[in-house]
Amino acid sequence: MFVPTPTHHDQQPTSGPPWWLVIGPGFAALIGLFLLTVIYRFDGSSALQIELGMSSQSLLLSGLVAYLVAAAIAFPAGLLLGARFPTSVTVPALFLMLLGVVLVAFVPSSGLLLVGRVLNGLGAGAAIGVTVALIRRLQSGRGAATGAAAGVGVLALVIAPFLGGLLSDAFSFRLVYVVAALFVVVALVVTGVVGIVALTKVKPQARPMPYPPQGPPQA
Repeated sequence: MFVPTPTHHDQQPTSGPPWWLVIGPGFAALIGLFLLTVIYRFDGSSALQIELGMSSQSLLLSGLVAYLVAAAIAFPAGLLLGARFPTSVTVPALFLMLLGVVLVAFVPSSGLLLVGRVLNGLGAGAAIGVTVALIRRLQSGRGAATGAAAGVGVLALVIAPFLGGLLSDAFSFRLVYVVAALFVVVALVVTGVVGIVALTKVKPQARPMPYPPQGPPQA
């Protein structure tokens, strides 16, 4: 008599995430760091401050402090959930960043600037938390990944006022945020593709489960 061979699903062994899973959240975190300092410039008042008629104190509170507070609130969520659900956390974070960037790009007054910067900060904080969580769980190359992420992050913070000032002087500060919105969309696509690839690689595979040897037939 033929008896079908049962199968069972292998569970993936507990291990750290692959290095390429950091690409999406890392890209989002880089954009968030760029947006943090792009509102300033080193050689005087920024175009955003002049066009919206803001004082230096108002720009500090609405543009910088609000961003940092929002990022600090969202960072623990990204850090705690990012290692297990990197795509599920990064995609909403990017949508918040996109909404905030678009709002700042077309903001008519300094009041809405505060809302846009809070949204940007929430998205950036969550993305940075996911990036840190993934890098901490890497099985190999953790030191190199940490150094590269820190170096590129500092570069983004430093170069943002220069690039923002150049675009603002040539066109408008609003163009800076339109371009940033395009980069956020690219980050969304990259994160989605990486997440789909990760899902296809973790699907359990079925394999036959052998029966224990059977004794001689009973008379």
